[in-house]
Amino acid sequence: MTWLQIFNTRMFYFTIILLFAGIIPMATVAANQKHDSCQDSHKDEICPEHGVPESECSLCNPTIKTNSYEELLKKQCEHNVSIIECDGCRHEVGAVKVDKSIIEEIITIKDVESLNIDVTLKATGEVGTNQDRLVIVAPRIAGVTKEVFADWGDHVKKGQKLALLDSIELGEARANYMKAMAMLRMAKKNYSREKSLYSQNICPKKQFLEATTAYEQARIELKTLKEKLKLMGQQETDIQNIKDGKVLSLFAISAPFDGTVIEKNIAVGGLKDAFAPLFTVSDLTQLWVWFDVYEKDIPKVIRGNKVMISVASYPEEQFEGLVTYIGATVDEKTRTVKVRAEVDNRHEKLKPGMFAKVLLLVETGSDSPVVPEETVQTDGQKHFVFVPIKEGYFLRRDVTLGARIDGHVKVISGLNKNERVVVRGGFLLKSEIMKEKFGEGCAD
Repeated sequence: MTWLQIFNTRMFYFTIILLFAGIIPMATVAANQKHDSCQDSHKDEICPEHGVPESECSLCNPTIKTNSYEELLKKQCEHNVSIIECDGCRHEVGAVKVDKSIIEEIITIKDVESLNIDVTLKATGEVGTNQDRLVIVAPRIAGVTKEVFADWGDHVKKGQKLALLDSIELGEARANYMKAMAMLRMAKKNYSREKSLYSQNICPKKQFLEATTAYEQARIELKTLKEKLKLMGQQETDIQNIKDGKVLSLFAISAPFDGTVIEKNIAVGGLKDAFAPLFTVSDLTQLWVWFDVYEKDIPKVIRGNKVMISVASYPEEQFEGLVTYIGATVDEKTRTVKVRAEVDNRHEKLKPGMFAKVLLLVETGSDSPVVPEETVQTDGQKHFVFVPIKEGYFLRRDVTLGARIDGHVKVISGLNKNERVVVRGGFLLKSEIMKEKFGEGCAD
């Protein structure tokens, strides 16, 4: 071996001399130089270093892979021993040998699992009320509170009375309406009498027309006052119940739909102006969850995406929802977009204002090989794992990774479902390869 190295050195210097003398063209020298003696060769040429066709030399051309572990075990290196067992060459094929005594203590080998991992995004957000099912209840006219029937947290039904107010303005409107009803009755009687007389040619036409005009004016006045009462919040049944007699100035505030009283701003004896908030009623069976998504991830989010919500109050539970809105603008400071999901809350466990962790499903996964994240090693360019090939020997296997979730990672290529892989101790194996690669191995 020493003689061969001296010969190669002398041939190198001789070639350099001929090159500068112009005897050997530069192109010829470049064509004859090969990286590690085997690169860029013809298929039928023999690798002078390892004695195999250069197109099949996996030692000099790392891109060439063996078809099976059995073939790799049979391969011999330049030292005429099995390449797997050669301390100086095994690193070239990504193999490593360790003491059998530490395998169970430091290295753990398990079967590759097969799971459905969905591609997800994690975010944080806040539970809020469903603004489409929230109403601020307020009177349309000023009044003094006489009675209050609802309190914080009460479940109320549509039409249920929440409070009773007394309004001078409403009393005046009702009195005017009663007066208009009386005037209409009188105008109608007079119209009927004048119409009968006119038909008998007893009264002049002018008198009949005056009676007709008065009757129409009375009808218009009553209709106008009725519309005014409606604008004050009076219902049709309330107006129909107005009769001659005592004028009532009381009016009720009612729930607009089934829901929960989440705010109350009213007390007996208090004067409330028109449109002053008295109650806030919300349907808490459907809530919104707002969360932030970074702008780079927005293309992955679409309406209808499934989300899983978790809150500190129920750490063992997850609540399912759907994305219903994606913000139209990006926050200049956080570079995030607001996204809204709607969550079923008929169980009433979620409360508006709760801090929420959101797991957003952006792509449904398939049945693929999955390994713990600590299984995967990297050399800065590629990800790889170690698989056992025989007792005490392991082989590096390059892999392509996919989605990660809960400490596991999907392996898109490089592993099969029925293989075994090193799930603990991979860093030790990686270190052993690096030591052998940089000189700790067999000597000439």
